[in-house]
Amino acid sequence: MKAIPQFFSYVRQCGLRWTREREKILQEALATEGHFEADDLAYRLRKNGDRVSKATIYRTLPLLVKAGLLHQVVRGEKHQHYELANAGSHHDHLICLKCGKTIELGDAALREAEEKICRRYHFHPQKILVEIFGYCQRCQ
Repeated sequence: MKAIPQFFSYVRQCGLRWTREREKILQEALATEGHFEADDLAYRLRKNGDRVSKATIYRTLPLLVKAGLLHQVVRGEKHQHYELANAGSHHDHLICLKCGKTIELGDAALREAEEKICRRYHFHPQKILVEIFGYCQRCQ
């Protein structure tokens, strides 16, 4: 599994220790489909019999983002959500302000508009992320 050596190397570069807990968090994150929160990860780890503190999870998730293994996809007031960095093609998100529901958009017209804007301004994007906050049909 390429992710473990990549994360191990990143942790060492940061001058941090490689721990069994960090490896368990990484493995559980890699086994997760779609978006997840730190609390979701904590629940699944406990359910599997792994004793990892929430504090360790909350400290490790940003490391996984900086190592390029996860994306932080929702930066709302209430929660931070994550997904695998290689979780399919580029997509954007509709995020409900009330319930936190996240809908993924993979719209070709939106992608084309993003690329057109970058070309117009001679801008070379490294990451494009569109998050539209509002209310889902159930919460309106």
